[in-house]
Amino acid sequence: MKTKLTFFLLFICFLANGQSPQVQELGKLYMSGKYDQTIEKANKYLNSDPENLDYKVILGRALTDKGNYKEAISHLQYAIDRDNSWRKAWGLGYLGTCYYMLSDFDKSESALKSCINLNATKNATRYSARRLGIFGYDSFYKDWTVKESKHIRFHFQNMSDQKIKLYIESREKAFVEINKFFESSVPRKIDFFVWNSRDDAKRIVHANLGFAEPAYCIVHSHFQQTKGHELTHVISNYSNQITQKTGLINEGTSVCFDLANRNDEKLVFDWIKENNQKIDIKDIWANWRKYPHELTYPLSGLFVNELISEFGKEKFLAFFSNQTYENAKTVFGNELDILIEKFENKYSG
Repeated sequence: MKTKLTFFLLFICFLANGQSPQVQELGKLYMSGKYDQTIEKANKYLNSDPENLDYKVILGRALTDKGNYKEAISHLQYAIDRDNSWRKAWGLGYLGTCYYMLSDFDKSESALKSCINLNATKNATRYSARRLGIFGYDSFYKDWTVKESKHIRFHFQNMSDQKIKLYIESREKAFVEINKFFESSVPRKIDFFVWNSRDDAKRIVHANLGFAEPAYCIVHSHFQQTKGHELTHVISNYSNQITQKTGLINEGTSVCFDLANRNDEKLVFDWIKENNQKIDIKDIWANWRKYPHELTYPLSGLFVNELISEFGKEKFLAFFSNQTYENAKTVFGNELDILIEKFENKYSG
C-alpha cells in the first residue's frame, strides 16, 4: 500500500508541474509497477533527449525498484547534480536506498540526510526520514551492539554477551532451516534489529514490532518474538519474482515456518467456539483485513501447511509468486477446492 501511495504521489507531482506527455506516460507506467516497460521507454526517450532530468529520475527509481542498484545510481546522481527541486529530493532518497542495498552505509546515510535537509517536498522528506529509522541511521542506535553471522547482521538494543551469542546462533540456524525449503538467493545480509523496548521502536520506526521490510532485507523484532516469522518474510520474498501477495498466503507462510512451539489448531478451535462462526477460506483469502489476527494468523499457517503437504514444495513455490485464489486454481487445479472444503469441515466442529 505504501509503495502504491508513493507511485501516486510521484504521478501527482508530474501533473502539478505540467510535465510532457512522455513524462506522464512514464509516470503512469511506473505508478502501475510496470518497471520493465518504464525502463525500456525511459531509455528510448533518453536516446533523443539525453539530458532530460525527469526521464533520469523516473529511470533511476524504476531501476532501484527492480533491484538494479548500481545502474540506478548514475541516473539518480545525474539529476541530483543538476537540480534543486523535487527531482533532487527524490533522487537523493532513492540514492540512499541504492547505497544501503549495496552496503555502502555512509553514502546511504549521507544521501538520506541530504534529502531531509533539502526539504524540497514533504513526501520525499518523509520517505527519507522513515528510512533513517528502519535502516538504523537514527542517533538512537549509536550505542547498540552490532554483530554479524554468515547471513545476518544483528543490531542489539540491550542484551548480555551470553544472550547475544545464543540469539545469533538460534537465528542463523533458523535462516538455514527455513531456506532449505525456499532456496532463495537473498541479495544481502539481513539487517536484524533486536529491540528490548516496544515503546522505543514505536517512537523511532513508527511501527509496532515485529515487522519485516523484505525489499530491503530488514527485520525489526522484539527480542521475545518467534525465531522464524519475520525471517521467512524476507527469505520467501526472494524465492521467486513475487507479483501478487495476499494476507492468507504471505502471513500464513511466515506462521508455517516461524519455528514456534504453539498449538495453532487449539487457537483456531477456541476462536470458533467463542465466536460461533464458521470458517470461510475463500472469503478470508479475498478479505483478509475483515477478520481478526487472533483467527487469521494461526488459521493461515495451518492452511499453508495443508497446501504444502497436499501439493508439495515445487507446486507451492510455483504458486507463491502470485498468491491469489485464481492463481492457486491455475496451479493446483480442481483439487484446491476439495482441499478447502475438507479444511473448513475439519474446523467446523
